[in-house]
Order: sequence, then C-alpha cells, then structure tokens
Amino acid sequence: MIEQNGAAPDLTTGVPPQQAENRSMRIIDPQNPFENPLENRAYRCDYRRILPQILLPGFQIPLFPEKSERCAIRRQMNVTGFWVFLNCFCNQLLFLVIMLVLLLVMDGTTSSYFTGNLEGAYGILRNSASFMALHCVVFAGLNVLTAWLGCRQSNISVESLFRTTNFSAWHAVQYIWIGIALQFIAGWAYTLLETIFTRNGSSLTEPMEVIYQDGKTMVIGLLYTCVLAPITEELLYRGFVMKSLSKIGVRFGIVVSALLFGMMHGNFSQAILGTILGLFLGKITMRHNSLVPSILVHMGLNVSASIFTILGQFSGYKATFFLYVGFTLLYFGMVVAGIVFWMLTERKQPLPYPTQKQAARQRVFWTSPVLLLTFAFLIAFVLMFGIAW
Repeated sequence: MIEQNGAAPDLTTGVPPQQAENRSMRIIDPQNPFENPLENRAYRCDYRRILPQILLPGFQIPLFPEKSERCAIRRQMNVTGFWVFLNCFCNQLLFLVIMLVLLLVMDGTTSSYFTGNLEGAYGILRNSASFMALHCVVFAGLNVLTAWLGCRQSNISVESLFRTTNFSAWHAVQYIWIGIALQFIAGWAYTLLETIFTRNGSSLTEPMEVIYQDGKTMVIGLLYTCVLAPITEELLYRGFVMKSLSKIGVRFGIVVSALLFGMMHGNFSQAILGTILGLFLGKITMRHNSLVPSILVHMGLNVSASIFTILGQFSGYKATFFLYVGFTLLYFGMVVAGIVFWMLTERKQPLPYPTQKQAARQRVFWTSPVLLLTFAFLIAFVLMFGIAW
C-alpha cells in the first residue's frame, strides 16, 4: 500500500518514513521523560540527573534501564533511605538521651522511663511544658534539617515545594473532610487489627496520651501538634522523600513515602492512619504541585484530634460535656461529607499508573540496600514498640 504522499510505511513498524524520521529526531521532555499523561509534569523533577544523555537528538529511553541508569536510580533511592533512617534514628536517640539526662538531674534514676512508670520525676516530666518543648526542638528541628539536607543533596529546590497551582479554599475544605473520613476509616481498621491480636493473646500499645496540666503545657503542645508537626513532617515526607522518589514515577514516590511516614510513628494506630492518609496527601501534593494542601489537611486532622483530647480531659464539667457531644456530631458530619466528596471526585482520580518503562525502573528498589535497611528498621521499630509482648 502506498501512502498519499507516495512514501511506503516501514514494514516492521507500520510508520511512514517521514514520521519515523521525526520521531527519531524528537527531543525527550526531561520533566516527563516517560510520557505519562496521568502525572503532573510541573511536579516531576528533571530526569537529566538520572540520565544525562536524555536531551541528545534521537535518544530513546530503553524499556529496561541499562547499568549506568540503574546505578543512578539506586543511588537516588539510597540517598533518600539514608536521610529517612538518619532522621528516625537521631530523633529517637537524641530524645532518649535528653530525657535520661533530665531524669538523672531530677531524681537520679532513669528506670521509670523504661518501665513506663508515671510515678515520680518521669510522670511529672512527661506531663510538663518541658516535655512538649522537647518535642518541638528535637522532632520538628531534625525534620527540617533532614529535609533541607536531603533536598540539597538531591538537587531539589525547597522553594519549588510550595509553588501552589489550581488550589482554592473550597479545595482545602473538601480535602480536610476527606482526610477526616480516612481518619475514621483508619480507626476502624485499627480496631479490627486490635481484635485479631487480642484473640491471639497479645495486645497493641496505644499512642501516648497527652495530658495538659496547665495553660503553658497546652499552648506548647498545641503548637507542636497542630502547627510544627504538620509542617515539618510534610516537608520531610511529602516534600523531600516523595519528590526524590518520584523521579522515576510519581506513584512509586507516593506509595513509598506513605509507608515510611506511617511506620515512623512507631505504633500500629498511627502507622495505619499515616499510610492511608499519606497516599491521599501524596496525590493532592502532586496534583497541586505544592505541600500547602497536604499541610492544611494534616493540620486539620491534628486539630480535630486535639479538640477531642482537650474536651475529653474536661468532660466532667457540664458545659464541656455538651461541647464534646456537639463536636462529636460535627465530626461525624464531616466524615459523611468526606465520604461523599471522595465518591464524587477522588474515586474517579486514582493514583497515576506507571508506564512500562517506569515499572521496569521501580524494580531497582529491591536492589537498593540503604532504602531496604530503612524499611527493615522501621518495621522492627513498629513491632518493638507497637505490640505489648
């Protein structure tokens, strides 16, 4: 068969010579090298750091990565794993050391910290403003430092993480309601898991309950829980970690960052919530090319949890009891609204599926020792502190 312009198509590809020549000379877009229409091009990092020859005329990315590309991908994954591991390890170690020093200064013994005995100095310290301030300095500070160093090593501009597009106040309200619905669903999932463990003779440890003994403790606790923790955790996990791992595929970056984010909390309740919520936060971060939506949702969930905590502690008062009941009804209203918005909007926009080339490159994960070690460390962390053996 002869084409209208008189040129016969290539018998092996079925593509006319002129089109084949244009395709061979086409330059690959480094922001979307795998031509995945489901990913937000503006969110992706420049792939030239992985594959420098990508802009050469006629260069085609092979289906399976060659050795040099695999090494570059593995290096990027290991860099990400290294900073997450260092952050989690240093957080726990530094907090432990400071707590032990404070206990030694106060009463000369540290045994109450390891036994969880709230009598004496440890009980006083854990419910004090100093304990909350320690969280602010150690956890929030190390999150920011780790995210900044990781972004710098991975050539990610911190400023680029906040270039919000197509985002409005109505989007924020919908996303917060969806987040609260996911929080509710995660609570049911945890209850089911706890039932399974109870039947087998074990039990799951609950997240540490915050007790606000005075106004200063409450102010510092709310500052950390509702402001600093959402900002710094999103900067680290949806910022550096997700952005870094999204160089080969946004779906891969969303899933891995969500798993790491969930497990770093060290208990099953928050691990389940963090993973489920992390998938949603990753999706809206990619959609709007910004951490602003995920930070607002994270804040909204922590604020609602803090309100329940405060009202629960003072539920003995008649006025507070009615406030608790009223907020509970409001909370369930937001859960229903979140489910409705999920069904109407988010359900139709799943996580971006990888192309064949992206899927082939994601397998490098299984040969990235540092990132695998980080997963092993966090799994052991959850099992050690999340189960009452």
